[in-house]
Amino acid sequence: MGTPYHVSNSVSKLFFQNTASAEYEALSVIAKLLAHPQRTLLSSFVQQAADRELAARFFLSEIHRQDAAAVLEFLADWTSLIKKVRPVVGYDLEASLRQTIWRRDGGQCCISKDYEAYQDGANLLCAYIIPPTLLCDDEMAENGKLYRIFAAFIGQLPLQSLRSMLDEQPGSSKQDRSNQLLSLSPAMFEHFKNGRLSLLESTPSTTTDTDQYLAKVNEFIPSISVGRFLSVNLNNKASGLASLPNPQLLKVHSQLADALAWLEVSEYMRQADDESRNKRTDRTPSPTPDDPAIETLWGQWCYQSISQIIRYLWTRTPASFRAFAYMRLASVASSLYGDTGSARVHQLPFNYYLRIEPSTRAPRHEAEFEALRLVEKYTTIPAPRGVDTFQHSNHSFLLMTAISGTRIGPMLATMTDEQLDAVASSLREYTSELRRIPKRTGSDFQICNPLGGGILDWRIADSRTKELRFRDEAGFHEHLTEGLFLNENALEQVSISHGVKHNIVFTHADLNMKNILVDKRGKIAGIVDWECAGWYPEYWEYTKAHFTVRVSIRWLADVIHQVFPTYNDELQVENMLTSMRPSW
Repeated sequence: MGTPYHVSNSVSKLFFQNTASAEYEALSVIAKLLAHPQRTLLSSFVQQAADRELAARFFLSEIHRQDAAAVLEFLADWTSLIKKVRPVVGYDLEASLRQTIWRRDGGQCCISKDYEAYQDGANLLCAYIIPPTLLCDDEMAENGKLYRIFAAFIGQLPLQSLRSMLDEQPGSSKQDRSNQLLSLSPAMFEHFKNGRLSLLESTPSTTTDTDQYLAKVNEFIPSISVGRFLSVNLNNKASGLASLPNPQLLKVHSQLADALAWLEVSEYMRQADDESRNKRTDRTPSPTPDDPAIETLWGQWCYQSISQIIRYLWTRTPASFRAFAYMRLASVASSLYGDTGSARVHQLPFNYYLRIEPSTRAPRHEAEFEALRLVEKYTTIPAPRGVDTFQHSNHSFLLMTAISGTRIGPMLATMTDEQLDAVASSLREYTSELRRIPKRTGSDFQICNPLGGGILDWRIADSRTKELRFRDEAGFHEHLTEGLFLNENALEQVSISHGVKHNIVFTHADLNMKNILVDKRGKIAGIVDWECAGWYPEYWEYTKAHFTVRVSIRWLADVIHQVFPTYNDELQVENMLTSMRPSW
């Protein structure tokens, strides 16, 4: 999800183990001089190279260590190279070769296997994995600048091998190029061309007629969905007439896929920035006393007041009637709004969400309802408002308001550094507000849910089935290590981390990219899913933010590490403990 610009401080200890390496120095220089997405695009030259240290040393020698102009020039050259290597459609193919490729791939897109729409082959595209004229280009002449960059990226020997594959030998037939071509639907070609999807050979094939590949998907632009691909089989249904696509060409494309995808992100963000700049030229006048905007605010206040009265009256109606209404609404809403991603969560009309679960979940619903009440009372956090919760018959119900916005995860790749800074700043303030919520549960247990009962935490597997609450931090830590065999080194790490006395504070406890919503401008629109909220040691929010997010370095480095004080010892111990005991 991008390269961070906070490369130096704590991130270096977590993601870049060898701070004396050329890779670390190169990424530090890039982070210092470039903003996202240009920073991420150029970083892909180092991070996706066949030999990262060699590529980093080459980059540093070309830019004379700290020369900003040289870095921009290298970025321009790298961008030019990516565009040249981008797959192209073979519009000039002979009809016989096109027919052979169509027969080899069975008249279908060789990746999506979509057959019905392409029975006549008219809409299928024959695409070159690597443009055949790549090394015939004057700018790619041997030992030229772009050629040397390419050699540093994929390696000198693979580049020589690539040259031998692409060079046409005198008297050779164009049909010999069958191993350079794929049959793709127009949509799949766009995915392949822009690095949204690439193929990497998984295991050596036992037959000459089938090659197995792992699929890698880069869904960086929110409006583009590639689909789910775990593996792809390329089958040769015209054995003897055509060859399967060359694995080495697909390997080169896969190696370049991230760069191709980040190039598309760069173009997408530039276009969005231009559109935003044009909109800002149309200044909207400030509201006057007679302005309809004032009337709109008054209308909103009236609407909210009436809504509160209706909610109050509604929650006083018999539980049996409300349960019947909720069950009916849930069945109707599924056809209106579709799948929410969870069988227990239903989107309802008038901007509400409803959870329906077995009655055994009633205490959990009551705890989440209390969490939402505390957040509403003591903070300015944009969060759902609890409306109703009760148990009836075999079901427990929790009704809450909805929050408009998009999960930040899919938006992250197209957000600027300034937008992420604003997100970090807002999260810093929100977590400070959470930590100031007074603890008035009437319970002797320090670590507990908002009502003083047992916690629910996806990191702690038995919290889903047991009433887990702890009188102090020591008891909590004892439970985390219970039943684990720790060697001498592990025991020392645990004793250091767990020996520190932490404040017990109110915590969301599941602050990941799924639960943070942003608006179109990249500002936080809401924080959702408060079912794990409760009182925990102060480091828990930080370590839990890493629990389900370990690969998105930009999110962790430029947001999470800027929100919280660094708890590196606690994080290392948590990573070790979670690796020793599954959380499911």
